[in-house]
Amino acid sequence: MTVQDKQSRAEKISAPRVAPSAGNETLFDVADLLRMVRARQWIILGTTAAVIALTAIVVFRITPLFDATSVVIIEDRQNKAVDVDSIFSGLPTDESSIENQVQILRSRNLMSRVIDKLRLDQASDLAPSAPGFLSLVLHNLNPLRWFGGAVTTKTEAQQEQDRRNAIIDNLLSAETVTRQGVSSAIGITFRSPDPVRAMTVCNAIADAYVEDQLNAKFEATQKATQWLAERLQKLSAQVQATAAAVQEYKADNNINETSTGDSVVGQQLSQLNGQLIIARSDLAEQEAKYARVIELKNSGHADDVSQVVASGLISQLRQQETDLLRQEAEYSSKYGPMHPKMLDLQSQKRNLDAKISEEVQRVVETVANDVAVARARVSSLQGSLAQLEGKSTVESKVRVKLAELESAAASNKSLYEAFLSRFKQAQGQEGIQTPDARTISKAELPDAPSYPKVQTTLIYAIPAGLFLGFLFAMVAERLDTGFRTISQVEALLGIPVLSTLPELRGMDVKEKRAIDRVVDYPMSSFSEGVRGTQMGLALSNVDKRPKVVLVTSSVPGEGKTTAAISLARLAARAGQRVVILDADLRRPSLAETMGLPVGERNTLVQVLSGESALEDSLVCDEKTELRVLTAQKIAGNPPDVLASAAMKTLIARLKDEWDLVLIDTAPLLPVNDTKMLLGLADAVLFVVRWEKTPREAALQAGRILSDYRAFVAGIVLSRTDTTRYGYYNYGYQGYSNYNEYYSD
Repeated sequence: MTVQDKQSRAEKISAPRVAPSAGNETLFDVADLLRMVRARQWIILGTTAAVIALTAIVVFRITPLFDATSVVIIEDRQNKAVDVDSIFSGLPTDESSIENQVQILRSRNLMSRVIDKLRLDQASDLAPSAPGFLSLVLHNLNPLRWFGGAVTTKTEAQQEQDRRNAIIDNLLSAETVTRQGVSSAIGITFRSPDPVRAMTVCNAIADAYVEDQLNAKFEATQKATQWLAERLQKLSAQVQATAAAVQEYKADNNINETSTGDSVVGQQLSQLNGQLIIARSDLAEQEAKYARVIELKNSGHADDVSQVVASGLISQLRQQETDLLRQEAEYSSKYGPMHPKMLDLQSQKRNLDAKISEEVQRVVETVANDVAVARARVSSLQGSLAQLEGKSTVESKVRVKLAELESAAASNKSLYEAFLSRFKQAQGQEGIQTPDARTISKAELPDAPSYPKVQTTLIYAIPAGLFLGFLFAMVAERLDTGFRTISQVEALLGIPVLSTLPELRGMDVKEKRAIDRVVDYPMSSFSEGVRGTQMGLALSNVDKRPKVVLVTSSVPGEGKTTAAISLARLAARAGQRVVILDADLRRPSLAETMGLPVGERNTLVQVLSGESALEDSLVCDEKTELRVLTAQKIAGNPPDVLASAAMKTLIARLKDEWDLVLIDTAPLLPVNDTKMLLGLADAVLFVVRWEKTPREAALQAGRILSDYRAFVAGIVLSRTDTTRYGYYNYGYQGYSNYNEYYSD
């Protein structure tokens, strides 16, 4: 690889790169969520179990409470025995009225009557308990008490009232009043640790409410009756006063009335008017008759006058005249005109005509007399009427005031009678009052506690625990600043990941056992990961395979020493001549990890100083042909030692004599030692611990490598959790199938 290639590789990690798959993403897709759930399943399951256990402990420690429920109904039907609806109407059943009754059921006055009825003020468990230690401490820590005045002492009556108020508060807090749907029924529920008390108090509240309704009606009836009685007394006095004023006014003004209450003058005036009308009608009739009679008389037809025709005397005379005419007819045929009989008949006829004429004249005079009489009567009535009209005018003026007095008297009397009727109805209502509410369901003795609901609570605890566990898993996922996938590492650092080394579990956790696996279990997943590292190094520069490989990390504890030893052993088993150097002069761990003796001679420092020969200082690995140059902790300046010419000479010699030279160095970030060796290596193997190495630390170490123009062959993702790593990288089932290829 040319210098330009190295620079190009170094520039890739000079700045952070953010890709959709990087660890900086702010949103999860569904697949990520499912992977996170599988990866963090123990957090979720553990949290759920803890929540269920805690819920169970709390639930079983809570004192069970029993609910007793009774139901009262408000009826809008009214008692119609007495019509006093306008005074004592039934309760309406609209929304606001029902809510008013709910408030009555929760009133302190009603609860106070329940306390008196059941003697609950003597119950010790309802009395307020003495304040606890914490309450006393908080009470005394209140700054308002520090600067307050003198403490006032309550009287015994006040203390007793406070105790009663506390009992009422306790009972009200245990009472629940709710409307039953859209009906006018109201449910009363009382909760108590004692089921008998719950039932007793609940029924007592319902009974007290019904009694309160009845008492309210009785009180209203009594108040209305009392008010009506007082009002009747005042109205009675007013009626008497106005009636006396009417009579006194009549006497003073000489006003007489008939039995029906009408005025005598008015009655007389009415009668005279009637008589005058009749008299005038009669006069007109008589005058018409008289005019007709005169007309017939003057025309010679007096006999046609109806009075003449109706006269009995004239009828007799006409009959006699008829007889004379008949005789005259008979005699005229027998006798002559001068016959004495004829003469006698003529004389009789003349006498008879004279009598008829006289009688007709008398009839005419009678008609004329009737006219005069009728005219006189009309005149008389007109005079009397004029006199009465004068009296009526005077009396009408007087009656204006009388009408006012009579109206006032009638109004007072009518009002008095109305109030008297109401008073009698109210008195009759006192004995037949019924409450507008009644109990339709008595509270029964509860057979099971209503709180806490153990089964329901535990069932609800399961989804609550799962949700809380999922939330904790999300938080843990977001607080995790390490790398979980290869794509995250490569996207952020721009360096390829050569392999992943699994975390060994189920066995000794010491790193020694890890480095033995490439020898003891060459077909294991760990060995396969090391083999991937070896292949990645070989392919990093196909033209010139790296011989000097520096193994480092960003921070301690990432497994770089294990990776270096495992890689060295694997290469040695493959027949290569391999040497590994411990260049961490501050915390050397190569000898301890491999189980080699640690001493102060034949170490890297003695070789560099010339005190020991290289051949004498190399230690052979007991399991392979690997050679190891150990180090010891020095008190001097490690960077100067590593940057010395002797170190360059040593590396050059090893490079010439060995196929592969591995340098185990200190981490990049804590110290500057590794920086002194970057220029001596053909390639750098950068170790990142899965999910533990902070991303910022890895990024900062990558920038250091870039600044020193180091060729980074690749990254080893060490100590991966095989199961969880598979969740993040291969899904749920894919990675588990890979185990068939390993012989761990």
